[in-house]
Amino acid sequence: MEIYVHTRGGGDEIALIELESTWTVAEVLSRTAAPGDADAWLEEGEKPLERAATLATVGVEDRAHLHVSTCWAAGPQGFGLTPSERAKHTLAVCDGNIELDRSAHIGSFTGEDCSTCLDLAPKERFEG
Repeated sequence: MEIYVHTRGGGDEIALIELESTWTVAEVLSRTAAPGDADAWLEEGEKPLERAATLATVGVEDRAHLHVSTCWAAGPQGFGLTPSERAKHTLAVCDGNIELDRSAHIGSFTGEDCSTCLDLAPKERFEG
């Protein structure tokens, strides 16, 4: 089986690795350059995967995306916006007009201290 492993550092680094579904999450983590206290999340996952569990047990399938980081973002509720407000806003790099790619993992924008500065910006801007 092959999975994409996303790690943090100077941008989102992605590696395609070959492994067995019987490996534990801890075994996968040990084969990455991540620090010892890093955790792994499945893409769109809300909590870190149990280290002692096998990949098959936690639902990792062939060509899955696994994110490895010591950081975790604002969580599933984000900024506490209503669904209507959420649909009207996006994240942008602070002090700039650069909107983040919606498919990018938020951990890829953090520094070693797990922090980053992002603005909540309207998707549509009316300039007259």
